[in-house]
Amino acid sequence: MMAIETNQIFPEQELRPEPKFDAILVHGYWMSEPVSGDVRSALRTRLATRSAALAYDRGDGARNIVLPLGKLWGQDYESLGNLMADELEFKYGVPPGTIIREGNAFSTGGEIKTFLEIAQKNGWTKLLDIAFSAHFLTIPHVFDAYSKDDGKITVQFRSVEEIIESEDYELVSGLVKRLGKSRYGIAHKVYERGKQIVTKIHGTDYDSLEERNKMARTKKGKEFPISFDVYKI
Repeated sequence: MMAIETNQIFPEQELRPEPKFDAILVHGYWMSEPVSGDVRSALRTRLATRSAALAYDRGDGARNIVLPLGKLWGQDYESLGNLMADELEFKYGVPPGTIIREGNAFSTGGEIKTFLEIAQKNGWTKLLDIAFSAHFLTIPHVFDAYSKDDGKITVQFRSVEEIIESEDYELVSGLVKRLGKSRYGIAHKVYERGKQIVTKIHGTDYDSLEERNKMARTKKGKEFPISFDVYKI
């Protein structure tokens, strides 16, 4: 009788490499309520969420995705963090145990502070921050403000534009370029540049800004730009 090698029946599984990052923070931007009445994340946020799924890469890119944003439209609406979590799980197949919905942030500072607190609690040292490129005019300053200078945690930054252009379909990449040239895209760049200048001259109290946003955002806000939310990605 011919002997059968065990590995012919149960081939050895290929060992997967360690994920490059312990966790990803993906920044949310806004919400939308189309004519249908279903509240969802607006296009800019959906593109950021899509980028996070691409960077997660079925667990090869990162172990966790952190979504700290709270109820930006008040208590009558779902939190943006939960909307983003649902999209990651049900649209992109990210395991729910990988998605961390902690915190109730209302600003970039709130997102980053929560992210770093979760990282320190879990002993994470390799972090990735995903946002639109204009946002990186200010995001590194916020990390500097909240980071403990012990050298244990390292943070890398990748833009939504770069991830989608290198890893996504040409149609989606073209949409991102159009959004960057839109009134909203230009306004966002001007806004972040202004914040950068103010921070360099006067500094920024990110905790106070977070509290002001939390007090101000108690009801549905303006949807802008509505026209871009007709795109389905």
